[in-house]
Parts: sequence; C-alpha cells; structure tokens
Amino acid sequence: MRRVRRRRWGALASVAVAVWLLSAAARPDAGPPPPLVVEVAYGDSLWTLARRYGDPAQDVREVVTAMMRANSIAPGRLQPGQRLLIPSAYVSGNGMAR
Repeated sequence: MRRVRRRRWGALASVAVAVWLLSAAARPDAGPPPPLVVEVAYGDSLWTLARRYGDPAQDVREVVTAMMRANSIAPGRLQPGQRLLIPSAYVSGNGMAR
C-alpha cells in the first residue's frame, strides 16, 4: 500500500515539474525592461529628476551620469517639454515618483 502511494506521489510530482517546465518555456523572454521616459517640467533639473524617479539604492550622481549619457545632454541644457530617457537599471522599482 505504501509503495503504491509513493508511486502516485512520485508520478504526480513528475507531472507537476513537467507542467512547470513547459509553462516556463512557453513564456517569451521579456529581456530587460524598457527605459523610463519622463517629460521635463519648468524648474526640473537632472538632479531633481534623478531623485524623483531614480532607484534610492543608487547614488544620485550615478543616475545623473547615466541620464546624461543616455540623452547626450549637458546638465544646464534642459528645456520644459523635453523628453528624457532614464535607463532601466537606474529606475526605482515602480518607475513612479516617490
């Protein structure tokens, strides 16, 4: 009786693992998340945008540098209405303002 139960549980576990593997293989690889696009408002600077949208675990200077590289801009060249990319590696978990 115990052997039968063990075989049933073993078969059930094998089926569960197979289903899990097939479902994982069926999902497309999403790759890295896209960068966050923000619109510059009057009075915004790279520093304020980095603090607002950047990952709090990252140094703000690193986020600002990454934004300057991604957008090929200098710190004093922001214009209201301009759209900036914040690389996904530097965006806070939810991508929203804190």
